[in-house]
Amino acid sequence: MGRNDWRILLIEPEPSLLGAARELGFETWSLWSPGTGERPAAGPGVRHMAPGHTDPHALRARIVETARVHGIRHILYVGDRPALHHAVEEALVLVSPGRAASLHTLQDPATMRRTLNQAGVSVVNAVVVASMGAARVWLESLRHPAVVKTGPGRGVDIIRDLGAVEAWVAGRPSLPCVIEEFLEGPRLIVDTFTHAGVHHVLGMTGAGLTGGPLVHPADLANLPAAAARATVRALLDLSGLDSGRVRTHVVLTPQGPRIASAQASPVPGPVARLRAAVTGQDAGAEVLAVLAKVADPRFLAGRD
Repeated sequence: MGRNDWRILLIEPEPSLLGAARELGFETWSLWSPGTGERPAAGPGVRHMAPGHTDPHALRARIVETARVHGIRHILYVGDRPALHHAVEEALVLVSPGRAASLHTLQDPATMRRTLNQAGVSVVNAVVVASMGAARVWLESLRHPAVVKTGPGRGVDIIRDLGAVEAWVAGRPSLPCVIEEFLEGPRLIVDTFTHAGVHHVLGMTGAGLTGGPLVHPADLANLPAAAARATVRALLDLSGLDSGRVRTHVVLTPQGPRIASAQASPVPGPVARLRAAVTGQDAGAEVLAVLAKVADPRFLAGRD
């Protein structure tokens, strides 16, 4: 691996994350938006850049410029501000244009379902419809509940009966949309980090039968976690994802694990906080550990 594998740009990092990066030997750049409070002191291997901008587009441009000028290979944000996650994801696509096709496969409902079904992985009955009339026909003929997905980030509707069909049509949803069978069973939330095409599972959290209360990570031993991990890795392989963090929702149906959805650069939220509280593992530190191990296998030689 080259020297650039040890260069990382951290967006508004906590002092502990900067410290972990420094201890592992990374050359670290950091970037904050104005008004985000006191920054940790710079030191050997840590450089602070001039403030970014509250506008996400300006911040994205600043991230891209910093990465290109300094030959930085890794960009990481593990905070809880959705706007920053979007800015970082857009910057990653600009730095690595090939990433866009992978993200489309992962996050576009129609593309993801077609890719999985054609590969015979996580097969789910689904149809893409382009007109309201066709959508009504399908929703009236399918067994309820049924699921309607109207595009990346545009929401998911659960159609539970014929009355719900009329209410959905009256809302004049955007088209085309994907109509698919409702997946029944316990749900797992699987967080992964991919580097150089190798997928590392950072952690899993259970979410009950219908996306209800989160399950304690220690209780996952009774669930087919290995099969879920294999299914998620298959999705990431089929998408061609080469790098980045993804959160995948998996339903453990009687027929086996089925992928419900996937999201790149996920906002931590309660899932990550629960896992960190129980396991003591921080997602940012886990990502740094993976990068260090790949850059130099002598690091963390005993880790899975």
